[in-house]
Amino acid sequence: MRRPVFGVLFCGLLFATAVAGPQSAAADPCRWIPHDLPLPADATYSATRGSSESTRFVVGETRITGGGAEKGLIWDNGSLTQMASPGSSNIAIHPKDVNNSAVVVGGRDHWGQDSLRAFRYRNGSYELLDTPATHHSWARAVNNLGDVVGEMWQKGSDTRQVVVWLNDGTRREFLPGQAVGISDDRKLVQVTASSAVVIDVASGQRTELPGGRTPAVFDNDRLLHFSWGGLMEWTTAGQHVATWEGGTEPYGRTSSGHVVFGAVMGTATLWQWGIRYSVDSAKQPDVRYYGDISDEGALIGTYVDPDGSSHPARWFWCG
Repeated sequence: MRRPVFGVLFCGLLFATAVAGPQSAAADPCRWIPHDLPLPADATYSATRGSSESTRFVVGETRITGGGAEKGLIWDNGSLTQMASPGSSNIAIHPKDVNNSAVVVGGRDHWGQDSLRAFRYRNGSYELLDTPATHHSWARAVNNLGDVVGEMWQKGSDTRQVVVWLNDGTRREFLPGQAVGISDDRKLVQVTASSAVVIDVASGQRTELPGGRTPAVFDNDRLLHFSWGGLMEWTTAGQHVATWEGGTEPYGRTSSGHVVFGAVMGTATLWQWGIRYSVDSAKQPDVRYYGDISDEGALIGTYVDPDGSSHPARWFWCG
């Protein structure tokens, strides 16, 4: 049953040359084929770190031989653009998310300066987000309005405060914990010490999501998080939608919700209408790096070769 189900589910994704006819399919059975995303010359380490809701844009980072700190990368439908230099080879750029307008957010680490700062990057320029001089900050996610959610913490302390930097530059502080995402209607999703919570940024109204914990992702306005029974899925209104059996690491879901992408003990896995399928590929998306699934059914992630080298890639069914 496995191949026919996948063939129906992802037929919209396939290129004409990949589905020339049943004879070629019979000779070379379909499976998930990784297509490496292009990298700068002399890249020594690279990884995916986030993607837009539309998955048109993917962001990541790389190190270049002799090039100092990490550099930011943007792929637009698979075409590579390097993010602008931050002004020093001792400043590392760590993208974490990108929206549908190619606004990138993440963290900037100035080596030797004890300075971790959240940034928003658009039109080739970095904006360091409002942070007291006594604190570090880090951006985790951005919505399609340009609002950014992340964390801020006092230097020398491990207690993190969730923060939203609105598109107009206003900074608002919320509960201690870890930021997960922010919706276009400005619903903040975070994980506290005891549960996940949704907070309306405008009103402050809170909705508890019992049992919410890390690892967790916010994708297409749904929270997916680990539980002992599998990946739990919630709406921002607090409705428990489903539990995806066996899942241990969430990656994302299609906008329709028909397919959820994650991992079971390190093996990339898809759930369709409650049925679980391991991703049939010799090169698995590594759970240490960012992964997602497009509405057309392409997988996004990073695989690692036996020699330890990492490769940002997109997986297509039947290549």
